[in-house]
Amino acid sequence: MRTLLIGALLAGVASAGANANETNPAPRIPSEMTGKEIDAYNEGRTTTDPDYIKCRRIPESGSLVKKNRVCRTNAQWIASSNKGNLDARDTMETLARGWSNSVEPQQDLMSHAEPR
Repeated sequence: MRTLLIGALLAGVASAGANANETNPAPRIPSEMTGKEIDAYNEGRTTTDPDYIKCRRIPESGSLVKKNRVCRTNAQWIASSNKGNLDARDTMETLARGWSNSVEPQQDLMSHAEPR
């Protein structure tokens, strides 16, 4: 009975998802889209729209000339930037702590040292 109910719910969700995709198809990954597809997608959107797709050429690591084309929506570019800033902040906080994760008090460390 339980599996039958779960199966019916999953079938309903799958059919609802299929209907949603027929009326409003989800775009492909922006970096896999051609320039014409991106232009068609961006038509009618302002450059400040969160769904507007922008492409950038990013140098490939280890190459002096080769650049990769990376396309993302404005919202994805902002999220990526925020993630990078958060990672940098975490790294600087770790460096400021001196790379130490020790929670033992200093006197406990000294009591285990060998006498001179």
